[in-house]
Amino acid sequence: MIDRSLRTFVLATATAATAVAAGDGFELKPPAAPGAPLQGTATAPAGTEWVVVFYRVAGEEEFSSFNLDVGPDGTSYAGQLQGAFPSGAKLEYYAALRTPAGIKYLPREAPAAFASLQLPGTPVAPAGGAAAQAQAEPVPGPGSGPGPGNPPPAHGPIYVDGAFERVAHHQNPVPGEQRNVASGQIRFAYQKDEDGRQVLLNARVVYTNQPFGNQTRWSLGDLQAAYAAGGHKVQVGDMVVQESELTLGGAGRRGLDYTYAGQPLGAHLFALNTQAHAGTEGLAWPVKGSEVYGGSLGYGWLNGNLRAKVVFLSGKDDPATATNLVSAYAPTVRDGSTGSLVLDGRFFDSRLAVSGEYARSLFTKDLLNEAPHLADQAWRLSGFWADGPFSAQLGYRDVGRDFGTVGVAFFVGDRRTLNGSLGFNRATWSLSATAIDERTNPTGQPGLDQAWSQSQSLDARVGLTQALFWRVGLRQARQEAELISNPLIPFSNSTRSGLTTGFDLMLPPASSLAFNAQFDRLRAEGASDTRGTSTTFSLGGSLAVGQRVRVSPNLSWSRTLNDPGDQKTTMENAFLNADFALVPGILGFLLNGGMSRTVLVTGEVMENSVAEGTLRFFLDTFLKGRGRASLGLKGRYTHAPALAALARGGATGTPTPATTAAAMANDNQVSILLNISY
Repeated sequence: MIDRSLRTFVLATATAATAVAAGDGFELKPPAAPGAPLQGTATAPAGTEWVVVFYRVAGEEEFSSFNLDVGPDGTSYAGQLQGAFPSGAKLEYYAALRTPAGIKYLPREAPAAFASLQLPGTPVAPAGGAAAQAQAEPVPGPGSGPGPGNPPPAHGPIYVDGAFERVAHHQNPVPGEQRNVASGQIRFAYQKDEDGRQVLLNARVVYTNQPFGNQTRWSLGDLQAAYAAGGHKVQVGDMVVQESELTLGGAGRRGLDYTYAGQPLGAHLFALNTQAHAGTEGLAWPVKGSEVYGGSLGYGWLNGNLRAKVVFLSGKDDPATATNLVSAYAPTVRDGSTGSLVLDGRFFDSRLAVSGEYARSLFTKDLLNEAPHLADQAWRLSGFWADGPFSAQLGYRDVGRDFGTVGVAFFVGDRRTLNGSLGFNRATWSLSATAIDERTNPTGQPGLDQAWSQSQSLDARVGLTQALFWRVGLRQARQEAELISNPLIPFSNSTRSGLTTGFDLMLPPASSLAFNAQFDRLRAEGASDTRGTSTTFSLGGSLAVGQRVRVSPNLSWSRTLNDPGDQKTTMENAFLNADFALVPGILGFLLNGGMSRTVLVTGEVMENSVAEGTLRFFLDTFLKGRGRASLGLKGRYTHAPALAALARGGATGTPTPATTAAAMANDNQVSILLNISY
């Protein structure tokens, strides 16, 4: 909980006008009067397909369920449960929801802990006869108590995490191998809320005895401080700051930031690094050559339903100085200034949301090669309408060829995009359609390819039962390219069509299964007329067998056919994670691993398999709830003959990374583990 509150406080948006994604939340409220229905409400991310509430009277084995309907804003859900419950009964409940990121549970600890609701009629009211109030206390469930997945009570402000592994046996010894692996972190976390003032201090030091590349054994993971009072907030150190799509985008930054979130006026000033740096470099003030300075001023009308904001920033950006840079090419040094006007409004009782932005920049794309400063513009406009189960969205953006900003690490200019969607969402069924039309280099810049991409989709979801959902969708896409630098690029001009379908099955209280099937057909026109089809099946989910076993299987199979030549590629994958509570809270066994098999068009077969099992003895009881610790014995099996042969082919007579890889590609390994968290 401390981690969550710290992150929420630190990642708070810069101004009152900044949009914040709704967090997950869920509540079951008691009836307003005897015999009245229970009220369920939930908040879920945009794009959530369904929300199902599972409940039972405490002491019962089986769960029942009911659905929640989506609200006009697309993120709030509500529903009623009409049932005859015993007077004073205690309900145990949780919610399952399918978000764009997958199936989630609320509360997050479910099914290890449920929420509970004490119905009126029990002697829990205070003296004076006041009505009993709803509770949301954690209820012990499968896996509760000391053991995996159940963090200890918060203490602090000093937290220590450490892990040590000793490789006791290698079937194929590795020359010069470091058999002791140690890592850990020390964190200081302090937060205080008092009289409308908030203070936050957070620091994390990380250690590893096997640093990689230029990494040192000791490094600074996080360092931040914040103070807030009366609408004012000052932050120093590591933070995430975002102004708008065309100016300052969210990324890991550090520096100095001040925000005034008032009504109707809001203001923001910042002096930040454009790239993340190591150690304490640029912690309170940005590093020269990698900085962005600026701010914004916003004002609201109509009780905050209409807001305008002007943004200005200027600076210099060298992506090569980033500590986490991953790029296939050498990024250029850029500098420039960007100004923007942002408008956001909500009308008709928030059923209509409109957002627009116009920005201009004076920008240099390559400072080292003395590229000229070029001025250009970009703009975007979007609207969203939601009324009951119906929703619609339409957006357009036009980014000029020479537009750029140092507030976004890798900004892509010279593009025009039109996108839209329609949706109808009910508790038992939903229908949605999306369409995207994007053009790159629409101005025909010499020496660069032009491309026009279109895609459409139609998806339906049907609730066959309260816990079984069927999904089906159609896909269509088209791409056209001109001035292709390499005419042999396949599918540079292509059309694609496909079908997807699947099932989601909820198995209360702790299980879910998902089955997916996909079929695609691709046809290209270029140097040769190429056609292809691909078919994919997958099955995955999580299954709880009693209170002692939890398994998460994942199976997939795919085949790709290309014509001419009748070329076929087949891939098969199987993965399994399993957790066994041999003696709950004392002894457990964790098993995970998988295998993959690929048959190439040449007929060559590539196989890889890995299996790892860990026997864990939990020492939590000896720490009396103030920390967690475990001793483990881990065995690992690796079988990758193709990788081993490839590594042996590049090996020499002396120990090299190639000989190390060859030895570890086919290996059995035994390790002793120690983990502690306090």
